[in-house]
Amino acid sequence: MRSNLAFTVVLFLLGCSGDPAKETDTDNTSDTSDTSDTSDTPTKRCEYSNAFTGEPECKQYTGVDWTTDSAQTDCELNIPGGGGAYLEEAASCSISPMIGRCDVDVVPGSEYFIVMGGDSPELCDGGELACESFASGEFTPEPVCEGETESDHTVFIWPFLECQEPVDGEAAGSSPDGEICVWQSINGCVEEGRDFRDYGSCDIVETNRPYYPVEGGTPGATDDPRMDDADYIEELEWVSSQVTSCGCICCHSEQTPEGPAIWSVDGPTLWADMMSDQAIGMFAGYVDSSALGSYPPEENNGFNRVDSAMPTTDPERMVRFWLAEFERRSLQVEDMEDYLPVGSTLLDQVNYELEPCEGGDGIDSENLLTWEDHRTARYLYVLSEGSSNPGVPPNFDMPEGVVWRVDIAHTDEPFTSGVTYGTTPGASTQTYPASGAAPDPLVSGQTYHLYVLFDVALPIARCTFTAP
Repeated sequence: MRSNLAFTVVLFLLGCSGDPAKETDTDNTSDTSDTSDTSDTPTKRCEYSNAFTGEPECKQYTGVDWTTDSAQTDCELNIPGGGGAYLEEAASCSISPMIGRCDVDVVPGSEYFIVMGGDSPELCDGGELACESFASGEFTPEPVCEGETESDHTVFIWPFLECQEPVDGEAAGSSPDGEICVWQSINGCVEEGRDFRDYGSCDIVETNRPYYPVEGGTPGATDDPRMDDADYIEELEWVSSQVTSCGCICCHSEQTPEGPAIWSVDGPTLWADMMSDQAIGMFAGYVDSSALGSYPPEENNGFNRVDSAMPTTDPERMVRFWLAEFERRSLQVEDMEDYLPVGSTLLDQVNYELEPCEGGDGIDSENLLTWEDHRTARYLYVLSEGSSNPGVPPNFDMPEGVVWRVDIAHTDEPFTSGVTYGTTPGASTQTYPASGAAPDPLVSGQTYHLYVLFDVALPIARCTFTAP
């Protein structure tokens, strides 16, 4: 299985960053009387297996704002790859062997810590990055992880548009000279009716999101009445074809390296039954996934992921299909309110409020930008005061207010701390301003944002500085 540390970390944290203030029952019947521990030993915890490593993990809810309901909801609904087992007893998380512990106290009252199982040094860098770069926590390593940092990982391959001749037997494409053009990206889609895998690379897609096999629900049986419903089967086949035309197919088909991720469009006929209720709610429009990014339809062969969570050339038809499934399962809108937005951690990064630079982070009198963290970087931003932080491509990576941005290709070595503003270190290139234009000079006394990324979605320095 390919390993993509960057987005493995992202999705790891989707199950580890619940906001108890938002995860209470809407009928106000939550057990709000249980808002603090009555002994020195915390009682609320969640035990689960890390969906990517298979190792055991345990999340301990220590903050006084965690209620029984909010902690249990976080445990059962927001753990990647399936819910965890919620326990409430006078016992703290304990796993052996373990790679370390992550203590998170960003939001007063919502503190928690995570005990990470495993005995392989290869797990250490991912655990440290997940804890410190995303959760803004403090990682305490076990002996197996001491000195184990910056391990090799699959670097995010930046999306690019590629055009090519149609495969044998297919009609000419709609692009100039009859070519078929597709964004090489998890968000990319080929022309309707074609197979993404004929024109796009799943190897590239797997650097944009982590692939891992997860067993889904039980598909409908052959004697299911829907098998005799010609209209339903026609619509399901259309949905399957839409998935097949997009990067989604790389994780949701029988051609995946180790099996599909929950559901597969070329598996059993009634494959939609394999989906979780959360997925149905997302495709029906009740669970937000906009943080994962999207291309405008006119740039993506007509496929729209703005109005529908599942890329489609006909959003109304797509949403109508999933609303029918939503109703068939007797789901209610309020059932969806406990689910975090898909990619909520990415949104948290975009909205993260930067503090003034300190320590080794910031700029000196010679306009030399530095960051204290030992890790090398692939992306360096300087933004004007008040700007949003950069997120994932294709539509969150260049927020309004970027003054200067430097990138380095996935094929080249990253650069180290100590970059003079306006210069390009090593093999890097200036992404903004474009066309090699010099960035506007920094205005002395004015505040700017410094944002440095180890890789896409992995910040290692983010703070504000005053230009000298």
